[in-house]
Amino acid sequence: MQESILFVVTGPSGSGKGTIMRAIVKRYSDIIKIATFTTRAPRANEEHGFDYNFVPQARFLEKVQAGEIAEWEQVYQDHYYGSPSFDPNAGPDRLMELDYKGMFKYKNLAKRLVSIFVAPPSLDEMVERIQKRSTEANLANRVNNAIEQLCYAQHYDYIIINGEMEEACAEAVAIVGAERARRDHGARIAALNALCLNSPQSISARR
Repeated sequence: MQESILFVVTGPSGSGKGTIMRAIVKRYSDIIKIATFTTRAPRANEEHGFDYNFVPQARFLEKVQAGEIAEWEQVYQDHYYGSPSFDPNAGPDRLMELDYKGMFKYKNLAKRLVSIFVAPPSLDEMVERIQKRSTEANLANRVNNAIEQLCYAQHYDYIIINGEMEEACAEAVAIVGAERARRDHGARIAALNALCLNSPQSISARR
């Protein structure tokens, strides 16, 4: 049985993570997108059950107590975010958005984790994107958190600089394809070896 791959995407607010993850699951329909939990309200372009599971704070804390949320934190000093409990080493390949703290935790749990950091082309661009999309009053906290996330990009397997969304999506899709091919390399060699053993030359040589 092939190992499951957990693809983790991280990036500051407004980096384009959601669009990039949609491009990945559109190309690879067998990859399961894991929706994490948040207590903030959904934005206009966000889909419950895909981008996040949007839940009230009381319900979020109930899930923490019940063990349904594996890791969590209060981000931006207001809203809670957390990831659901699951076995990252069993089942299909999965795709999940996490911050760097969550990535480090799952890196210790998953046998095969591929981490992708999505970054804006500049700090000015990052701040502008946050200002355009954030309706909350905690803009300074979001900018500070974004800068904190950027400082941990060096620990990721891949870094995508999202200056042009189409190019960033194509790069992410290519990364996923390459990592799945790397994972399947041994199985493909075995299949080719079996094919060689049953080739006409091998059959003639055995007669």
